[in-house]
Amino acid sequence: MRSIYQLMAGTALTMFAGAASATIIIDNSTTGWYNQGLGDLAETYGPGSTFFPGANVSEGDPIVNPLPEPDLSLTPNLGNWLAADFTVGTWSGPNTAIPGAWTVNDETAIVYQFTLEKAASVSVDIGVDNGIFAWINGNFEFGAMASGGSSPGEYSFGTVLGAGTHYLQLLREDHGGSTGYDIMVRAVPEPATIGLLGLGLLGMGMTRRKS
Repeated sequence: MRSIYQLMAGTALTMFAGAASATIIIDNSTTGWYNQGLGDLAETYGPGSTFFPGANVSEGDPIVNPLPEPDLSLTPNLGNWLAADFTVGTWSGPNTAIPGAWTVNDETAIVYQFTLEKAASVSVDIGVDNGIFAWINGNFEFGAMASGGSSPGEYSFGTVLGAGTHYLQLLREDHGGSTGYDIMVRAVPEPATIGLLGLGLLGMGMTRRKS
């Protein structure tokens, strides 16, 4: 009976390790809704905007991390994108390839749709030239901007999401002489769910041992 208990314990640990491994759900090849019709929002919001500096670093080349949620009330071309409504505005999708470069000094928006089979911790790693603002299901999660080019993992943030369909909504900002973009999103099943599974298997093993 001892060997059965050891086998069950080993199986539980193996399943825990396997289930806890991260799954890539979004990368540079993932398609989505794409909006390249926003233009230069520095012109829309005027000089001194915290979120959209003047073109070609005419207002400096700020490094700000974190940035609060931007005011998007003057961007009708976005429509009601934070509610996953793409019927208004200059949207292409939902299977549009997302370019790693775009018109210099313009802003662009991206929405990725993904589905989780169970609750998971979701981590987002983004590189961008120059700034990024991120929402998940319409809830603001992160904002930052910096000088220099794009590098993978330049910015990172994460959250816990339940099972179901979700949306990662991104607004890319540029105020320099070039653009660039990298993304990697991973999901790891929640430990509580995995722990219950492991405890159940261990309990089965102990029951067999007592019998």
